[in-house]
Amino acid sequence: MNFFAKNVLLLHLLALVLAFTWIHGGTRADLLLPVIPWLTFFVLEWLLVFPQVKSTETLSDARLRVWRGLMRDPLTYVALFFTLVLVIPLLNVAKPPVYDTAIQQWRTFAPPVKWLPFCVNPYSHAVLLLWFPPVLTAVLATRHGLLKNSKRLLLEMICWNSAALAILGFIQLNSGTTKLMWLTPLDTYFFSVFGYANFAGAYFTLSAALSFGLWFQHVTQNARLSPAPTALPQDGQPWFLTHRMLLPAVLSFLGAIASLSRAAILLCGLIAVVFSVYMLAYVWKRITPGTRMTLLASLFAVGMMIVVAFAVFNLKSLRKEAQNISFSAVVERVTGGNIYHARVAAKIFHEYPVFGVGGWGYPQYQLLYLTPEERKDMQVSGGANVHNDSLQFLAEQGIVGYGLILLCGLLLIVPLYWHALKLCRMKLPVASTGDVLAFPPSGLLQRFPIILFTVSVGAGATVCHSLGDLPFRDPAVLVVWALAWSCVVGWMPAIKKS
Repeated sequence: MNFFAKNVLLLHLLALVLAFTWIHGGTRADLLLPVIPWLTFFVLEWLLVFPQVKSTETLSDARLRVWRGLMRDPLTYVALFFTLVLVIPLLNVAKPPVYDTAIQQWRTFAPPVKWLPFCVNPYSHAVLLLWFPPVLTAVLATRHGLLKNSKRLLLEMICWNSAALAILGFIQLNSGTTKLMWLTPLDTYFFSVFGYANFAGAYFTLSAALSFGLWFQHVTQNARLSPAPTALPQDGQPWFLTHRMLLPAVLSFLGAIASLSRAAILLCGLIAVVFSVYMLAYVWKRITPGTRMTLLASLFAVGMMIVVAFAVFNLKSLRKEAQNISFSAVVERVTGGNIYHARVAAKIFHEYPVFGVGGWGYPQYQLLYLTPEERKDMQVSGGANVHNDSLQFLAEQGIVGYGLILLCGLLLIVPLYWHALKLCRMKLPVASTGDVLAFPPSGLLQRFPIILFTVSVGAGATVCHSLGDLPFRDPAVLVVWALAWSCVVGWMPAIKKS
């Protein structure tokens, strides 16, 4: 079997990620429409017909394994039901609200079937079908169609893709262009392929966390109990391969900072602190006191370099955004107290609690709940969004749609933590012939999978960002976030029932 036949599913999953990211960061539905449905169809086809085959099975056995796995996976049925909930509004369309000048009031219109999900603009609502079904299909394909090595490779390729996007952003900044990818003129600041700075910040923050976690995984995986350092670790991997993920980690981190997103700047700083503490705690008992002092001095030096860079170099825009970060500003953004969107979205949800008003229905209904003063000073740029993903999904998809989104997330996350809990409770040997463990598994911290911790931190940062903005309304962020959880199993050993 040739390389393409073995990896056809992996290549199509990567193509789906590349399409979501490189086509304007996934924000141009008109450009996604000719590409994403076909890629999703091919991913589903290869999952069912040509999944990756283990060395101990035939292609027929692999297909049977995948079909059984899909039928036993609750996420399959939740994804199908969620897709159905998104399709029904296309056939159950209500007229948008209108202002009746005769009675000086707004009039709303009921859909043909009142007890079913509806929307007011089927073309706008259909955009959600370019987001969620493709992402959920990719998740199921990764879960059941890829072997562990391919899951590892997919996550690494996602991180390298982020590095390439960051390089593109730096080149655009250096060129001074006012056109996104030198094609689309924009009046506002943009970075890389993202026309909205906060989309870029959320994407590169998540990618930086994933890349740093992969780097630390490789370092600990190749560190052996032998105290004598060698040019080649015992498994024969060169130094540059062990540390290869440092490059995309640094590039993604710089990309997040260069996006000038205040949320990304704040979250990158917090992630750096969390990872530093975690890495030190992980290796603290395995290194000598002299090495401990070296590590602490190195971390202090890196921190001082960042401070000096802010103080000395001409980073006016970056310093301006960083100076605007404060606890009160964060609280005001999260609570929505600085503008009317949170209040309006809550009122829409109160009026349409079950299924909401359909995809992108918020801008159609927000005028009903604005005061005359707010209508005069309406937010023009970005005013179609609540800037709080949870509130907007509740207003537009209701408790049913938002509940299905949360359920998909829980079905991704909970099995991983349950598996990790089992690993932490197992009695593992400190070393065994032919398979020397990198660190003694006596502590809970060393038993807990590094990649699971990494994805939790990076994905958690995106969730925090979504409390004051809309990263999950960008399919580029959404697909990386979901696939990161799906790929974690590639680093977690299987546990036999016996």
